[in-house]
Amino acid sequence: MPELDDVDARILGILVEDGRRSFREVARRAGITTPTVQARVKRMMDEGLIRKISPVFDVSKFKQGLVFHLYLRVNPAEIENIADKLEKNPEVRGIYLTTGENNLTLRVAVESLEQLQRFTETLSNDFGVRQNSSQMIVKIFKDDQPVLIRPGTGVELKCETCNGPISGKPFVLKVAGRERFFCCQTCLGKFRETYEPKLKGLAIAIESPSPR
Repeated sequence: MPELDDVDARILGILVEDGRRSFREVARRAGITTPTVQARVKRMMDEGLIRKISPVFDVSKFKQGLVFHLYLRVNPAEIENIADKLEKNPEVRGIYLTTGENNLTLRVAVESLEQLQRFTETLSNDFGVRQNSSQMIVKIFKDDQPVLIRPGTGVELKCETCNGPISGKPFVLKVAGRERFFCCQTCLGKFRETYEPKLKGLAIAIESPSPR
């Protein structure tokens, strides 16, 4: 599994503090060059480590809306499928697989208790999910990213072809400056075979793991 190095950790730590900072400002604070920051951020976005950059709201400033945690009991065999469907629901702002009898926790934002009631009915009718309990969030004192960023932190990659986890060093296909990651030579070959017409004329480079 790839790991964050010291430069990655410094860049991420600075962006977590304030994602509005420019690459030039991040470079100054991290003690590296601006092109290095640009290249590292692009790589981490290609890897899916940085999913998106978006504003973080102070919900206490908004006069409308209610936020709840819902604690659900879901058939373990159906969790992935149910989570994928719930992810598309606009009320659902967070989905967490947890230990214990209630194995799925949702963070939902609704405009009223009536809307919450309709949503919980949907959980039961459309998904067959049993809600055991819920808690309303009255005030948020702290809500930072739940990730400890430090050098050596492992990063999980998924194969572009089979979507399976990549253990060890990945096979990397660089296409027009973007990196794609594969678990093995076979998956890399299948990807190239499938998209060969679209790859013609583009700058391509392949990085293979060094043999042990």
